[in-house]
Amino acid sequence: MTNIELKQTPETLPDEWISRAKKLSTTLISDVMDTPVEMNYSIKPCNINSVLIGSAVTIDVNDGDNLAVHHAIYSSKPGHVLVVSANAHKKRAIIGELMVTAAEALHLNGFIIDGLIRDYHTLAHSTFPVFSQGAIPGGPTKNGPGVINSSIFCGDREVEPGDFIMGDADGVIVLPRHKVEEALTRAEKKAEYEQSRLEDIAKGNFRPKWLN
Repeated sequence: MTNIELKQTPETLPDEWISRAKKLSTTLISDVMDTPVEMNYSIKPCNINSVLIGSAVTIDVNDGDNLAVHHAIYSSKPGHVLVVSANAHKKRAIIGELMVTAAEALHLNGFIIDGLIRDYHTLAHSTFPVFSQGAIPGGPTKNGPGVINSSIFCGDREVEPGDFIMGDADGVIVLPRHKVEEALTRAEKKAEYEQSRLEDIAKGNFRPKWLN
């Protein structure tokens, strides 16, 4: 693996968490957290309909280099999300269609790139979730170095291997595993409240009860 350091691969998320999270949204979960969980607003989905949920495989790369990302694709398991700290590099893309196609074939759950991608038109029509800061034609180097599954910062948010990652049209959130169960429970209650509010509005009760 030359100058790529591969640390222990994290566990995937329990199926129960994934099925519950699919009924929620990043906004609901964000609202019930006591500390910030949102990545920088600049990280957005290529396809606005994308919903990404999974366990973080973290990847730290050199500016404009993707050798570690290649290794991470083939050392990860279905249910993993590849979260790449590319230092918001703006001169080279980190991934493109070929790597995304390989990750999808291996049943990984998506990419979060704190940097740029390419082949945007193709990825914008893909059902495989890819989140990034934008696109550029220039391709990456493949020299390394890189570290897989260590603590990183991605989108101004610290990410540990195995963290809960969720992305949708509003952006990306990251939660430590020990906070997920409580977060989902609280978000589910908030979802019930919001559904009740929508029903009230439909009935003509426009003003929320909490607004004096």
